Amino acid sequence: MRGGVMNPRAKLTTAQAARYLHKSQRQMERMRADGTGPTWFKAGDAINSPCLYELADLDMWVRGQKAK
Repeated sequence: MRGGVMNPRAKLTTAQAARYLHKSQRQMERMRADGTGPTWFKAGDAINSPCLYELADLDMWVRGQKAK
């Protein structure tokens, strides 16, 4: 996630998304449970499939959090 331009369709794990947003992984999990965080999806059908975030969705969520 350093240097250069990232693909807006890049998929990030919860830990990567947390670092990108300057949040803790626990905060990301809470926001996901509360429905207040960025859009996410499961990478598979298994119960232990990771939750992933698209970079564009993280950026859109940040824009929506800005004070008006």
